[in-house]
Amino acid sequence: MNLTRRRKEFLHKIINLFHQTGLPVHYVTVAQALGVSKWTAYDILKELEKGEFLNREYTLDRNEKAPGRSMVVFRPTEKALKLLSPQEAKAVPPDDWSAARSRLLSLVADMKNLNPQKIKEELLEEMASIELPVVFSAYTIALLITHIHEINAGGMAAMKHILEMAPRPELVLSLFAGLAIGTMLRGMKDAVNNKILTCIRRFEEHISRCDHNECRILASFLSEALHSSK
Repeated sequence: MNLTRRRKEFLHKIINLFHQTGLPVHYVTVAQALGVSKWTAYDILKELEKGEFLNREYTLDRNEKAPGRSMVVFRPTEKALKLLSPQEAKAVPPDDWSAARSRLLSLVADMKNLNPQKIKEELLEEMASIELPVVFSAYTIALLITHIHEINAGGMAAMKHILEMAPRPELVLSLFAGLAIGTMLRGMKDAVNNKILTCIRRFEEHISRCDHNECRILASFLSEALHSSK
């Protein structure tokens, strides 16, 4: 298959979108990112699928009124990922979801052997340059878990139980932020606490704008992080 300039543009865009979440990408998302119609995006992604650059998958769309309705998503193949030149690979956001998720879960899992104050300072410093909402939100979750663990490690089990009662990912994330704020009321004048509160406000703004799939990703990450922090 001949990779025309047009096809290559679509392929690079879907690879970048895939790197941001680690999840297969819906063709409408690609269309919106490139400013084309969803049907144009779908047709070109089908061509790339025929060329073995993409794999088609099906996932449930929970935003649809009809329960159980599936939607078509595409995942880049190894063949597609190998096409990125070293220069193009650098163009993938350094704060992509896959890398951030692995690093943060590892950090939380080793929390007992690290200095919580130092962890918070390092995370806050790194967060200053993060623009991707999903990654910033994951950093905020790790930051708050570290903070709560430092103040009241014994309360983590109760928090997990409370969060499990929330019916939707959006509510899980909002409830988590609220519980975190509750642990900080006694130290509102502390400089680090003030920075954390600023992050929470930005986190809540992101959550209010996230679609259901992004909230699901973050709620799943929160669950993993809480279990890793035992």
